[in-house]
Amino acid sequence: MSVKAVCFLLIFSFFPFLLVAEYPEIQSTSAYKDPIFKQQQKETETWYLHNVRGLPPPPLTIYCYKPSPEDSLIQLAATFNLTIDTIATLNMLQNINDFDPDRTLLIPSSPGLFIPQDHSSSWFDNLEKSLHNQDFQSIALPLEKQLQNIHYYPGEYLPADIRSRFVRHIFLPPLDKLYITSPYGYRDHPFTGKWELHIGTDYRAAIGTNVKSCGDGEILFTGELDDYGKSIIIQHRNGYTSTYGHLSSILVRRGGDVLEGDIIGKSGNTGYSTGPHLHFEIRKNGLPQNPENLLSKSGK
Repeated sequence: MSVKAVCFLLIFSFFPFLLVAEYPEIQSTSAYKDPIFKQQQKETETWYLHNVRGLPPPPLTIYCYKPSPEDSLIQLAATFNLTIDTIATLNMLQNINDFDPDRTLLIPSSPGLFIPQDHSSSWFDNLEKSLHNQDFQSIALPLEKQLQNIHYYPGEYLPADIRSRFVRHIFLPPLDKLYITSPYGYRDHPFTGKWELHIGTDYRAAIGTNVKSCGDGEILFTGELDDYGKSIIIQHRNGYTSTYGHLSSILVRRGGDVLEGDIIGKSGNTGYSTGPHLHFEIRKNGLPQNPENLLSKSGK
């Protein structure tokens, strides 16, 4: 057996013991070729059968599997008789675009939601808050090269609002109330008069209004930025960045981490500005996006 074919197997039941051992990964999703895959399928079917009959759940077993280049998250969920929710949360995927076929996945024998307790993620925070009335099992599992405490919610699914943010990028509005004064798109530049693309959205905001991070990320830039005056740029997941311009004050430092909804600055009237407002941009791999297409309509 090669070193690369070894992963962790975790078996957990309601009894007070925990077994962590080396175990071969699932190398083929054919029950005829791989007895380990056949075992995972049998254990998963047993869980569903026990659940329907009201029997105690069987022990939880964790396998690992190296996807092929053709695999997708949707396809793998169907293959392993699990939900996308289950595979995503166990592997700490917060967006469907986080799936990487070059990364080995952990595959459980039972459906449900897995929430790591040592994380810096508003997505997982919101998910656990939505499950506060549900029972969970506390397990220990090697994740990202360290043993982590996981809350496992057997048989649970992602709530609709959180699932919608999993299947597509949705960001939090940067202000509590949004009043658009200049939308994304072509317009006459207010200073030069030239017809050109306005690569963000301007929102009316009195000087000193709280400006919030639209998502989890790292502060990429703080300071004076060309026409934008005092500005902040945040690097988010999957190539997204957000920019906040014309601020009166900046409350974060470059290199720091922020969570969705954190107050990062105060709106103002710095730089080239026709009046107090917030200039807000979202870019994907450097290309401007229409913020209104990516913002949550419910806020936070």
